[in-house]
Amino acid sequence: MEILDLASKGIVTFTKGFGRKIQRTVRAAEIPQAAPIDLAGETWRLGFAGAEIMPDLNAGKTYYIAGHGSGHVMEGVLTPVSMFAAWIDCGGDEGILWLSADIIGLTRVEVNTIRKKILASDKIKGCRCINFSCTHSHSGIDTVGYWGKPNAVGIPSDGKDADYMALIFSTAVQVAEAAYAARRPGKLYSGRIAIPGGLFTKRDFPDKHEILTRVRFVPEDGGRETWILNFGAHPNSLGGDNRMLSGEYPYFLREKLADVNVLFTIGAIGAMDAAELDPDDKVNNIKLQGEMVADAALRIDNDRLLAPQIRLVQQPFYLPVGNYVLTFLAMRNVMSIDPYPTDKTDIGVALKSEMTYFTLGDQAFLLLPGENFVNTVYGSYVDQARATTGKGPEINPAPLAEIAGDPEMIAVGVTNDMTGYVVPPNDFLLNPTQPYLNGVKDRNGLNHYHETNSLGIGAQQAIADNFTRMLAAYRAQ
Repeated sequence: MEILDLASKGIVTFTKGFGRKIQRTVRAAEIPQAAPIDLAGETWRLGFAGAEIMPDLNAGKTYYIAGHGSGHVMEGVLTPVSMFAAWIDCGGDEGILWLSADIIGLTRVEVNTIRKKILASDKIKGCRCINFSCTHSHSGIDTVGYWGKPNAVGIPSDGKDADYMALIFSTAVQVAEAAYAARRPGKLYSGRIAIPGGLFTKRDFPDKHEILTRVRFVPEDGGRETWILNFGAHPNSLGGDNRMLSGEYPYFLREKLADVNVLFTIGAIGAMDAAELDPDDKVNNIKLQGEMVADAALRIDNDRLLAPQIRLVQQPFYLPVGNYVLTFLAMRNVMSIDPYPTDKTDIGVALKSEMTYFTLGDQAFLLLPGENFVNTVYGSYVDQARATTGKGPEINPAPLAEIAGDPEMIAVGVTNDMTGYVVPPNDFLLNPTQPYLNGVKDRNGLNHYHETNSLGIGAQQAIADNFTRMLAAYRAQ
């Protein structure tokens, strides 16, 4: 038996013991259904602000690059990384905040820390909801924990730096306050465009959903516009050999659109990369990717005016954890987690995550934890003949856009929680002797790495069930 097989057996045993302890000592109280928040007025108001989130390069510290392998020590800076915030209201005393940062992700524990700090500010009044999205740059600094130095069997130590995390928290307050102070009236529009060939995947996706969406704020005073852009591609093209800090293609996207404010968010990015545009030069490749998305944004010509109305439901829910390795990391305090008991997995542990569904006028947004496969959101599952399990798509939950009855709903990933990949059950495959520790190739020769960084086969069902409840609350009069 291989050493990794033995390690895997040990991890399974430890995590099941942890689950039994949680079952004895923790109570999972029923989570109440959140009531909708309604804001309406005569005109939109939006404020925008941004700031760099650069580490102290003179502190003699070790920073770990997040997103590919563990223990990758940062060696320099390719591009700055930043954080941005938009305050949105309908001309009244209450509004919402939306932040986005060039980082791999944050757990809900850290997001709630940020929320508390923002809500404690005496410079912001009437904030009804705070959402924190991450561009998920694979060349950013570890802000989750599991990209620190690994041990002999590849289990990483905590890669977070306390001072850098403090910088993330303080910058979130800074940009939120500045965005609130910068609010001004104007009009809001929504538009979209296809980018054929703009996405690449090694998984079998019949439809990659190569759509860029743009919500465009035009201020009455004729000043700089603000664009909220969404595209479903990983910022990861510098690859696993990279040791330079970078925001990857979103940085160059913003550089190309220097005349407008840009809040960039990623879509359903599970197993989805931006197209390779220069295979010989990775730096030029991410520059071209950013320019490709920016050029598409500039070509959008189907804007529709959005009425100044916001309706929003932000709903916590229990997300079952079947991943032995991620549970083991949480047990070792590598990442932050609030564990709860569940009977949905053999570990017996769930975490409390959340989703936000809201509309700006008639444009719907669904803010999701983790990295959802595009077919879990927009449909087009692989059929029985191609599925690695040999099972048909009927065993999968309904795609989220189908549940909403809205194919133009904008899905935003890695928001308010970093929970890993969400893979449909009929295409979910684990290594039989090293589950969640190493990937495995399926009968078609495709590598099933993504399952190792998922919470488990039940994640999609839990998300779909929660979304169904959220829609019922949203649509209640």
